Amino acid sequence: MVYNSPVLFDRSETIVEKFTTRQDRRKFLIVSAEPKEVDTIQQLIMQIHGKKEYELIQINDELQLQNINEVLNQQKMGTHLYISANWEHAVTIFSAAIEAGFSEDEIQTFIMGKKKRYVYCMKCYHHQEVEPEETDTSCHHCQISLEIGPFFSRKRKGYIGYPYNPAFVTSN
Repeated sequence: MVYNSPVLFDRSETIVEKFTTRQDRRKFLIVSAEPKEVDTIQQLIMQIHGKKEYELIQINDELQLQNINEVLNQQKMGTHLYISANWEHAVTIFSAAIEAGFSEDEIQTFIMGKKKRYVYCMKCYHHQEVEPEETDTSCHHCQISLEIGPFFSRKRKGYIGYPYNPAFVTSN
């Protein structure tokens, strides 16, 4: 059996609308790469202040984002990670956290702005971004029509795009 590491995707269980605290954790690590979301972070800090140990890391530039691996690797077991960032930064931080040994159960992610959705072409193996509400698309690489399936492949890092011929689709 092959293990496929968790990846952040548009319907990931780690994405939340509001952070919640977990009393069974020994420490909270808050990583904020989105200065506009100060209210979300302040609400969380008010919930945990004085009750649990916490650390706030604010990422203001690309160098700090690249060095997040070092911070995450130094965390002890029982640390709960809160990520507040735009999509690209959230994916980077989430991936570094998984690599450092965090599980999906130990991470909550608040996305500022638009989430991204990807489809994987089963014909040419191309990976591309699609709009969140799309149910079908054309592959940018091989130009075939793809029906976007409901299943997200962790290995392929996208929803499975099944080739079909639109000429044979009948409308009901």
